[in-house]
Amino acid sequence: MIQKVKSIRHTSKLLVLLVISIMPIGCEDREKRKALEEVAEAKTDLVKLRAEIVKLKGEISYLKEKLQTANQARDNLQQQLDELLEDRDAVITEADDAQQQLEKLSPLLVEQTNKTAELEKQAEQLKAVIRELQTSIEQQALEQQEAAEQEQATEPAEVNE
Repeated sequence: MIQKVKSIRHTSKLLVLLVISIMPIGCEDREKRKALEEVAEAKTDLVKLRAEIVKLKGEISYLKEKLQTANQARDNLQQQLDELLEDRDAVITEADDAQQQLEKLSPLLVEQTNKTAELEKQAEQLKAVIRELQTSIEQQALEQQEAAEQEQATEPAEVNE
């Protein structure tokens, strides 16, 4: 693109020099008019080229800004990706630690479950023994009450005699 602009500048300079060199020789009016038209046309082309250069410079500036914005967005995304990867690694480490703890605690849980079952079985046996003792105590109390009643029933008879 820069080569194109340099080439156009060089061509317009050559045209201006050509027209200037033809004029002093004493050309005819028609040739002068033609040369002047060519000069005017070259000037118009030069103005168009300068406008195109300004336009292209504006586009270059716009594209540089877009590139800078895209690079910034890319950098931000890379930073977010790096943070997410760090977070992922931390979560994986925590998950591994939790898995190791689980593996250590699982046998303890089985052991405690077995002990709990055994204690529950013993508690049921103790409850059965307590029920038997309560029944036995109640029977003894009834027997003692009956014996006391019989004793009282026989005492008045002895007192009467």
